[in-house]
Amino acid sequence: MIRLRTASAGQVRLREGMAGQAAGCPREVEVVASILDRRSLRTDDDALGTHLETCEHCREAAELTRLMSTDQERARRDIRVPAAGQVWWRAAVRARLEAVQAAARPLTWSHGIAGACAIGLVMTLLGFAWPVVRETASWTVERALEVVPVGVAATLVTTSARGGIALMVVAAVCLLFAPVALYLALSDE
Repeated sequence: MIRLRTASAGQVRLREGMAGQAAGCPREVEVVASILDRRSLRTDDDALGTHLETCEHCREAAELTRLMSTDQERARRDIRVPAAGQVWWRAAVRARLEAVQAAARPLTWSHGIAGACAIGLVMTLLGFAWPVVRETASWTVERALEVVPVGVAATLVTTSARGGIALMVVAAVCLLFAPVALYLALSDE
């Protein structure tokens, strides 16, 4: 009579799964359990070994179980668990990196807010200074028209405006794309 030792959880699951099969041998579970328990199936003194020679289902199950068991043992030997010091070191480095990133988040926000405030301040100052600039420009034009005749002044303004328009377009494009460029340059991703 074959006595089985206490089965591990994996063996119990295997036995339960195999017991639910419709086709197969009723002794297939015993064959698999004996292989998993590391017992040899000798044909000379073991009835199960004799049965293994005659039953195709049991031979196939035994071969698959041996292959899977061998593969499991090989995988278990090949596992390289890192040393405790190395695990601790990696955790410490990760913790420091996360602390640096957490500390940098408010700084990034503060830089963005400071930039927005600076742009707002410049625009406010330009708004206050614009009447003075407009009056100065009109005074300068009046004085220039007193010195230079209107026809010559018109030609001078037209020729200088041609080069100035291109400069104004370039300045406008830079002002439009500067925030996008800053965002892309300063983003973490």
